[in-house]
Amino acid sequence: MKILVLGPAGAGKTTVVHAVSEIAPVRTDAGETTAALDFGRLGEGERRRYLFGAPGQARFWFRWPDLVQGADAALVVVDPRRIADAYPVLDAVEGLRLPFVVGVNCFDGLLTRPLHDVRWALTVRDGVPVHPFDARDPASVREVLDLVEAGVARGSEARQPSPL
Repeated sequence: MKILVLGPAGAGKTTVVHAVSEIAPVRTDAGETTAALDFGRLGEGERRRYLFGAPGQARFWFRWPDLVQGADAALVVVDPRRIADAYPVLDAVEGLRLPFVVGVNCFDGLLTRPLHDVRWALTVRDGVPVHPFDARDPASVREVLDLVEAGVARGSEARQPSPL
């Protein structure tokens, strides 16, 4: 499964990929920001997940079309202290028509705003999970990735033809 890890600059995308990758993660950066992608792999066999962390700065978004090809779903990482930074990313993700989960990164282990306030501020539709997690904690990242995978399963069930 190919999962895009998207979000504004500084939200924790690189940290997500590095927290759970079972291979040495690939990182392409220009100074202190991702310029092309972060890549990692998690799991084995049928449950293998390929994580593609996309650049968060708008000046690098021209790279997104290549990363999107073949993607199954997305994790949108949001910093609850900078909600407005996520608006352009969410607009772009909704245009991709991929299942996605909003992961609210709990910096310092703290959720600084209630989840219902984050959902309301982001104007995320009801069917999209909004889930707190800590990008530094592998177990927490795996939990939010499980939600992403469940969203893909729900989406494929919805697309199945109904029996006659």
